[in-house]
Amino acid sequence: DLRPGMVLGRDNWEEAKDLLPDEFLQAYRRGEFRHEIRSWEPPRLGDDPIFGAALKENEGRYDLDAEGSIIERSSGKPAGPIMAWPFPKIDPADPRAAAKIVWNYFYTLYYGGNGHYRADLLWVSRHGLDRSISVDAFFKHYDGQHPKFRETNNRKDLLSQTFAEVLSPADVQGILSLTWRYRDPHARDSVWTYVPSLRRTRQVSPSNRSDGFLGSDLSQDDGPYFDGKVQDFEWKLVGEQDLLVLFDRPSFEQQALLSRLPQGGWRMVIPGGARVGFQMADWKGAPWCPVQEVLVRRPHWIVEAVPKDRYYLYGKILFRFDKDIYLGSYASKYDWKGVLLNSYVAVRTNIIPVGPGEFWGWAGGAVAVGINWKLDRASTAGIVAGTDVPADSRIPLSGDVFSLQRLHSDGK
Repeated sequence: DLRPGMVLGRDNWEEAKDLLPDEFLQAYRRGEFRHEIRSWEPPRLGDDPIFGAALKENEGRYDLDAEGSIIERSSGKPAGPIMAWPFPKIDPADPRAAAKIVWNYFYTLYYGGNGHYRADLLWVSRHGLDRSISVDAFFKHYDGQHPKFRETNNRKDLLSQTFAEVLSPADVQGILSLTWRYRDPHARDSVWTYVPSLRRTRQVSPSNRSDGFLGSDLSQDDGPYFDGKVQDFEWKLVGEQDLLVLFDRPSFEQQALLSRLPQGGWRMVIPGGARVGFQMADWKGAPWCPVQEVLVRRPHWIVEAVPKDRYYLYGKILFRFDKDIYLGSYASKYDWKGVLLNSYVAVRTNIIPVGPGEFWGWAGGAVAVGINWKLDRASTAGIVAGTDVPADSRIPLSGDVFSLQRLHSDGK
């Protein structure tokens, strides 16, 4: 049996046969991935007294309509503001259980508040680094915020907004992307992009969010794990499974480098060092293998998503959500004929108390990885290291950051 302290790799991969998605099990079999196994019990977000009280209020209060939108069970009307998981108890026999799990995942993210991050995206082949870009990104949530960080005068028609700017290299510098997500289940995301070479802003189909960002193997719908619109998919609960999940090692072994920001919220300070295999001189595995991670055994819900839009790049995606904290781990993406194309591994970290009754996580060196199995390559995304680099959460953000006027002005 695999135990904490052991290393999973080429010599013992078979012992993880039922604990990994098959494509990742094969990566350990080939010696491309190699990680130590650790144990971890997550803190209970319900120990936050406000989060815990909200969970009790939410029990039996909400349901989903035929579109997958959250409604008040008593009236059938669209739900008002929600705090904490809208569905504290999941019944596997419930035909809508899968979509409820996904909504719980989103409300875990919303609990983390607004954010501003500087990230490096790396294109990695068997030869090592092929290309890299630097991106500055903001995101704003209009629901699920901890009361301590909740903003007033929020728009009632929006659920979230994101804004991203490519900072480098020169050939893509200045590309901008803006997304508005609406509460209305029939209103698809509004997505705009500005391309400097064209000198104009254009609106694009939300289906494009499944395409690789600037030719990488990471998409806008990947986000922190999944960032599509719940109502744009058909959901099915496939089952339950314990999985060995990649977690950020420094967040277990080092003191959290978190500081309060004067305007409110938190900033992470990301230490430097190698993050993926090609950055280590003596590394023998896959060049894109994360090297700052350990494996932790966690119980998961396995959920299948099928896009309603036939122009979506993938015909089916298998998601895995932690049953205790509703964050994602591995996603397996198939084409419309059922052939595996890509997989995505999200960043998972230790979660610590950052204030009285207030919990959040920090990442010391983990990266998200999108692997293209057919083309034998990958792309990684990691927060930029340094003391003065934005890695901020639970911050106040004006809606002006996400306006079309800003897209036009920044694009000039």
